[in-house]
Amino acid sequence: MNEYRCIIKKDFIECLRTGKLILFLVLGLGIAIFILGVTALFSDIPDFLEVELPGLDIASLEDMMTIIYPKMLKESLGVFSYYIGIFYSLIIILVTHGILPKERKKGKWILPIEQGYSARALVTGKTLVYATLSGAAVFISYLIYFAVAGTFMKHNMTLGNVFMCGMIHGLNIFLIVSFTMLMSVCFKSSIVAVISVLGSVLFVPDIMNYLPIGKYFPTYMLTFVYESRNDYGSLLGPLVINLILLVITYYMAVIKVSSKK
Repeated sequence: MNEYRCIIKKDFIECLRTGKLILFLVLGLGIAIFILGVTALFSDIPDFLEVELPGLDIASLEDMMTIIYPKMLKESLGVFSYYIGIFYSLIIILVTHGILPKERKKGKWILPIEQGYSARALVTGKTLVYATLSGAAVFISYLIYFAVAGTFMKHNMTLGNVFMCGMIHGLNIFLIVSFTMLMSVCFKSSIVAVISVLGSVLFVPDIMNYLPIGKYFPTYMLTFVYESRNDYGSLLGPLVINLILLVITYYMAVIKVSSKK
């Protein structure tokens, strides 16, 4: 345990020193500010156009704005969650996919391994730190978004539901980063990890949403927060599958790095 404690502490300091923790927070809060700003701005546009352009079909414009950037808290949090799932995930996958392969290639593991640390501990520590911090940044951003949005949007979502959806989305990001980093050492090229995880995150949720079996897929956890749902029992199957896949991916990564020191 002392081995893992030392490695996790080192990786946490590294994440702070390299500015990646700040990047995670800025990304999450930046997306929140963007959506809140656009929602507040677009809500006034129809009224402005009605005065300036009396012949314009304002009702249709208002309906479109309501769909794209709703002023209902539950729906707006769903939009925020979707942006996090697409844009935040895209950036953190690109940022984290090369961390472990680059360290191995540059020989940064040689000294720690000679000092008695295992390759398994090195992979575990870094994956845990980056996955946890990126997920925590999303959880914090989600709660801040709720607090600000609640000042000018109609409340149609309970605080408990908000907290749970924020936790679930933080877990989504934890899993995305974990799969990305672990898969990056399973293959000769870390680009395989990028393509695999990005493909799953960007396309599978939308496709599975139209299929009856979609709610049993691991990506249903993303769909759950996109829709701000509260039927938490439906997450049991996807969560178990995600954990099984994570354990399998973890042991594949450990076998791979342990076989070549």
